[in-house]
Amino acid sequence: MPAGAPLEERARRVLAAIVRDYIHGGEPVGSNVIARRPEVDVSSATVRGVMADLEEMGYLEKPHTSSGRIPTSRGYRYYVDTLLRVKPPLPEEREQIERRAHEATQLETLMANASRVLHSLTHHAGVVASPRPQSERLSRIEFLQLREGRVLAVLVSRSGAVRNRLLTMQGPTGAAELERAAGYLNSLVEGLTLSEAQAKVREELLRDRRELSELQARALALGAQAVQVEPASVHIEGQASLLDDKALDREKIQALLKALEEKQQIIEVLDRTLEAHELRIFIGAESGIAAPDLSIVAAPYRLQGEVVGALGVIGPTRMDYARVVPLVELTARTVGMTLDES
Repeated sequence: MPAGAPLEERARRVLAAIVRDYIHGGEPVGSNVIARRPEVDVSSATVRGVMADLEEMGYLEKPHTSSGRIPTSRGYRYYVDTLLRVKPPLPEEREQIERRAHEATQLETLMANASRVLHSLTHHAGVVASPRPQSERLSRIEFLQLREGRVLAVLVSRSGAVRNRLLTMQGPTGAAELERAAGYLNSLVEGLTLSEAQAKVREELLRDRRELSELQARALALGAQAVQVEPASVHIEGQASLLDDKALDREKIQALLKALEEKQQIIEVLDRTLEAHELRIFIGAESGIAAPDLSIVAAPYRLQGEVVGALGVIGPTRMDYARVVPLVELTARTVGMTLDES
């Protein structure tokens, strides 16, 4: 079979069997083992021929001189795109996800609980990015007067997230004026995303200053500082689980742990999931993280129908995708429903 040609049914069955065996065993898979599979049901010699073809096409590789093969990143990609048959979460898994979500009374606790339950159920690292500020819709802005010309801006989003910004105010400002300034700003930006609020405040600031009262001008100056976009926070639970994978050597484990420490890289991968508005599976180099044996299964979660954040599982490429994918999807839906109820 030439590279790039569609896989025949027998090759698909052999590849699926090898991927499943390697996921569960972590050892190179030989032809004799695959030949005994009822879904394959051919001689060992025939399986060896198919395995050789799959290796030539880049779906399998030999890790050493033994006759066993393991999947490549391309093999995993074909498996998850074409051959994967997911397993619905068990009732007790569903109950655990829902219970941990409903136990949370604050947004940060919800994010932390979601990462912990993903780690607990999959035994891989659970990762949850808090709602992206530029995607969330504002509920209100409040201003609190501090000493020495400082003002604390409190931004409350519809998800319940509260973000505080320390601002500098030119000239004396009283509590009553700050309250009126907040009322004016809220009339402009309530219900907008942070990005939309930024654009709205800029638009108002570009108006002829003679059209603005002194209060409006000062309120817009405060608003321009308050609605600056900041990076999302990321909760990661269970990095040490990578140490349990007997298929990874020390060098690969160190590379994976280093990748998890680079939270900005994780945020960038999750942002790609936000843009896709659907579950994504990143295998090996697809994530953009320099860790060839790393896979990320990520799904967006929604607030009132709008995608605002993403969560997922990070682990070795030989993770059990059939089980991990539905757990990630269920956790994302549960987080979204919990946000809607708050």
